[in-house]
Amino acid sequence: MRILRFRVDGEAGRVDTLIASARGFDDVDRVEEVADVESHMDEDSSSAGLPDDTARADFHDIELHAVNARAADEARGRLQVLARELGLVVEWQERF
Repeated sequence: MRILRFRVDGEAGRVDTLIASARGFDDVDRVEEVADVESHMDEDSSSAGLPDDTARADFHDIELHAVNARAADEARGRLQVLARELGLVVEWQERF
């Protein structure tokens, strides 16, 4: 099993579309959002609630489980294309 971890920045509805599409990829066992938005917020209370802080509220940490490395590579390529089409930004992670 190969796990892809990635962070997506963008509108929640578009991220949901990306996740739903990825669930239909061949040789993908599971796709799920694994962390909530609050883990990305600054803990510095002096800037709490400022526009720069709230703008980051659209981060989504996602894991995709593929059956093998080939399937993971194919899924990664398809995710990059789909994200571009949806106007999303994908950042690949080793761990969250």
